[in-house]
Amino acid sequence: MKMLLLLEAALPKVPTTVNTFVIAVVCALFFLLLAILISSLIKYEPGSNPKDPKKRRIWFWILGVLAVILAFVLLFVVFMPPVHPVGKFNPNQLATYEDQCSHYTMMAGIATGTCFVVYVVLGLILSKIFKTKKIGDWF
Repeated sequence: MKMLLLLEAALPKVPTTVNTFVIAVVCALFFLLLAILISSLIKYEPGSNPKDPKKRRIWFWILGVLAVILAFVLLFVVFMPPVHPVGKFNPNQLATYEDQCSHYTMMAGIATGTCFVVYVVLGLILSKIFKTKKIGDWF
């Protein structure tokens, strides 16, 4: 009897919805700061047809894709709760746990998309604010 109670209490914890969005926004902000750093490191090219704005724009979009990939890996691989926990559980508890897992999967997908939206929107805002600086070449 005690073993059964220990197994029932051993259901893995499912991360909350807020945690998924925090992870996604942190990924977006980290890669946005990295894009600012890389853009500032690319030197201006002299001449009538410089290639440096194109390099900054390409790096911005590459880092945006990498932000989404990192958010996806963190949310769906690292923090994903096990779908079928090991042990004997009460059917009601198991159904509740499976509902929480499916809700987490849906929210993790939405958070991954949110990561890209936050990255692009903040990048657009920064690009318009600093139009005469190097990050003004992103769009």
